Amino acid sequence: MHFSSAQISTPNEEPSSIKILPQWHSKPNHLRVICVGAGAAGLLVAYKMKMNFSNYDLVCYEKNDDVGGTWYENKYPGCACDVPAHAYTLSFEPKTDWSTFYAYGPEIRQYFSDFAAKYDLFKFVKLNSRVQSATWDEATGQYAVEVSVNGKTVKDYCHVFINGTGFLNDWKWPAIPGLHDFKGQLLHSAAWDIKADWKDKTVGIIGTGSSAIQIVPQIQKTASHLTAFMRSVTWISPPIADAALEQEKKSKMAALGDESEPDMKQYWYTDGEKQRFRDDPGFHLAYRRTLEASVNAAFDMFIRDSEASKAADEGMRAEMKRRIGPGHEELKEKLIPSWPPGCRRITPGDGYLEALVKPNVTTVHKEIVKIVPEGVVDDSGKVHKFDMLICATGFNLAFAPRFGVYGVNGVSMADEFNPEPNVYLAVTVPKFPNYFVINGVRGNWAAGVALPSHEVQVDYILKCAKRMQLEQIKALEVKEEPTRQLNAWIDEWHKGSVWNANCKSWYKNNIVGGKLWIWGGSALHYMNTIREVKYEHYDVRYKDGGNMWDHLGNGRVKAEVEHTFDKLAPYIRNQDSPWTIEA
Repeated sequence: MHFSSAQISTPNEEPSSIKILPQWHSKPNHLRVICVGAGAAGLLVAYKMKMNFSNYDLVCYEKNDDVGGTWYENKYPGCACDVPAHAYTLSFEPKTDWSTFYAYGPEIRQYFSDFAAKYDLFKFVKLNSRVQSATWDEATGQYAVEVSVNGKTVKDYCHVFINGTGFLNDWKWPAIPGLHDFKGQLLHSAAWDIKADWKDKTVGIIGTGSSAIQIVPQIQKTASHLTAFMRSVTWISPPIADAALEQEKKSKMAALGDESEPDMKQYWYTDGEKQRFRDDPGFHLAYRRTLEASVNAAFDMFIRDSEASKAADEGMRAEMKRRIGPGHEELKEKLIPSWPPGCRRITPGDGYLEALVKPNVTTVHKEIVKIVPEGVVDDSGKVHKFDMLICATGFNLAFAPRFGVYGVNGVSMADEFNPEPNVYLAVTVPKFPNYFVINGVRGNWAAGVALPSHEVQVDYILKCAKRMQLEQIKALEVKEEPTRQLNAWIDEWHKGSVWNANCKSWYKNNIVGGKLWIWGGSALHYMNTIREVKYEHYDVRYKDGGNMWDHLGNGRVKAEVEHTFDKLAPYIRNQDSPWTIEA
């Protein structure tokens, strides 16, 4: 029951509309949150809310039949992470027993599954559930959400809607005439048939992106012949954090009495090394920080015309030519770019260049005209016959979510993002109150390791959600002007980045010369920017049109209401350390 000053006013006082809520200062309101997806982002949301929230409901709707996101979906041969395994973890949840320096997909998927089990997060996840739409209702301060579950539409609602799906999860077949006329086995890298067998078969692969680069060496080993159709140039880089990797390999080889130069780009940890990681957390932490710092230290190469960029160009060009070997001039000409490294995502590509020059591999740099039942027809009219055809051709890149999102006055996010998206700090969007996205447009897609940025974004989002819960906030909507000014600054900064060079990349929506949709700066720079919420950049609307101070309640704090004696003097302490009054 609410009571107001009007109820205790004297005859000479005017009635007041101010409500004195019968609650302690900042008592948490019930908060319902829906997160789309249960990959790394969704599991982070579940973990952080479990640790830091009370009086809440959370549902993570996951379209697949298990958690793991991209690491569940991508099962193609050779699928691996291109940053060191001990750096590719949640910052607070190390793993001491990684098998290899660069982790393979199944082990990464298991890491996230184990994380969910350890912290009992599966209870927040609903599998085989695909969100169809989310529609804002200003009167209630809620999103009405429709979800497809086993072919039926289920209606739900939330106060806070979090999109944790990412952008690279809607794979596509290439637009090649006759593709589905092919009579052999047709595969896509993002929808791989794990029963596929290419041994002693003729195989064609289309694409030169990161998936193709990892698949080719695996297929080449046992296929009778592999033909790689390569329309695009790409940089094949040295391994990320390669100095640490080389030291690992040299140390092991020295122990074995081998003084030769190691050339393999992978490393398998020994049981003794794993045991030391387990037994000495301080040593393991220092090792993890060294790897992470090695990744962050490479950022200068993304500054156009910098010494680091020039050195990367010279070094990678020489290394690619060395690995391809003498001859093969057409391959070198058609594969090595003219634009600087980093304009498109660079990939280490362990074994890729070596596989391309094996006797059972042919590279084709002609355009594909069509697909016929027997195979691929190039623009010279030649028919390349195959038993198996692999399309490593990527994803539909749509900046707006695949499901409908409708904001203030029914505006559609798809319409608002046409012709271009308008996103604030990669986490929220004007006209869409209480809507948040993890790793959204203008996010840290191109520098550093992804997971730390995910963590800081989740922290940012949950700071907003916590404030809404504690302060009687119905709607938190980012303003247009701070968003516009931020994006103008990012556009200006990119004039000096290699990402702005004349290449085609998904950072620019695959448009040569297009606008860049990634953060303007390093990973550390981005994380520092969103460490704290600038609430002055938001329009705040309160429940029932109330006073912004309604959350002060009955003039007491929780410890006073609940008579928790030992919490009545938290500011008394022996040193100048932080203190809080519990809400």
